[in-house]
Amino acid sequence: TLSIPKRLLSNRRFGRRSSARAMHVSRGMRYLVGVLLSINFVAYWAIPLAGMGMLYKFTLKGIGRPLFELVDQSPALRAFAAKYVYQKEQYSDFFLCSLGTAVSISASFLFVLRWQVLHGSLPWWLIFSYYCLWVGLGGRSMGTAYTMAHKEGHNVMIYQKWWRRTVGNLFENRLGMLYGNVPYNFQTSHVHIHHKLDGGVGDTFYLWDLDRTSLSDFMLYVYRVALHMTGYSSLLFFDKTGRRGMYDKLRQGCMQYFLYVPAVMLLVTKSFSFLFFIYVQPLISMTFFLALLNFGFHGFIEFDKDGNSIEVVNSTCIIEGDDDSFGEDDHYIHHYATTVYHRDLPEAHKARIAEFKHHKASIFRGLSILELSIFLLAGDFKKLAEHYVDYTESMSKDEIAVMLERRAKFKEMTYDEYESLLASEEIYKRHVVASAK
Repeated sequence: TLSIPKRLLSNRRFGRRSSARAMHVSRGMRYLVGVLLSINFVAYWAIPLAGMGMLYKFTLKGIGRPLFELVDQSPALRAFAAKYVYQKEQYSDFFLCSLGTAVSISASFLFVLRWQVLHGSLPWWLIFSYYCLWVGLGGRSMGTAYTMAHKEGHNVMIYQKWWRRTVGNLFENRLGMLYGNVPYNFQTSHVHIHHKLDGGVGDTFYLWDLDRTSLSDFMLYVYRVALHMTGYSSLLFFDKTGRRGMYDKLRQGCMQYFLYVPAVMLLVTKSFSFLFFIYVQPLISMTFFLALLNFGFHGFIEFDKDGNSIEVVNSTCIIEGDDDSFGEDDHYIHHYATTVYHRDLPEAHKARIAEFKHHKASIFRGLSILELSIFLLAGDFKKLAEHYVDYTESMSKDEIAVMLERRAKFKEMTYDEYESLLASEEIYKRHVVASAK
């Protein structure tokens, strides 16, 4: 039975009355776009992602991780990063990963660009190789690119002044475009929409109107995330809520991503196929991938007796995961204690054990966010129960599985009701009022 929080009931009639004239894209067309983007991901990106992940995990991890840690802990390397690159010494944690990713993607892109100019086209083996390097061993290149774009967006003072004036946010606004990221997306949309609303109504990543165990609903979500990735839904939010500064900044990023950079690429390569396979495909890939990951990060929801979303339930945390990238696995702390540095996460957790126990928090151990998202979408709650951290020490695996399934299937409202609220602009009006208080 659908249960809609009291704070939304007053808007249901208004939304339904306005939906017919305001919803320009039919549900069927949204579903079709989601399906096509998903098929594209499977066709072009599934093998590079799975292959590079397995290559690292089953063959190179034993050698690669110790070697990386040896170089990463070099006093000379860290001293250089602290003195010349970052605003604070602790940020030198990011230097080796950032350097490796920047060199890898720059060299790979310049190589395929040179090949295109010299030969007039890219062979399939070269495109596939580029995708593998784009992903990186164990997904480290794409993971670092998005982790650093994320951190740059949250902390625009992460770099020293000379770097900020010349390079700026390297991964958010420069190299990030090769990973499908619209410049300024993180410091505008991510910070001022997703974090301001914590995944709630109006968020361009909103998903609590969908069944997170339904592949059909996931197709609709892929479409919604595509609107976010292109900047469209965020621009609409900023425009309707009067956030002119955020609107102008993101619009500038969209102009760079969709107009200026493609124009230069076409001028140099004279090839639409190069533009599609090297520049557009990463946007399609990350649209699907981020939709899948967000199902895991915000896939569970429960409300308290007052109709408020319970924070430790609606944002997932993974501890002792193999693929964590500087604390990105802890999505709960990231949302509700954003300034906690990744080294300090264990202490932050200890301080919240009582709250985790009381609400049966969405905390899991020993798996990646990709695995969690796949298990969730597949409805494999017994597998998820094996990784669930039961702070109450009182629940059986079957009881945990039932609880997780209930939380994953619960909807704040139906998809059509939510889309009607968006179409009626009632959501935007509510946020304008809230911001004025």
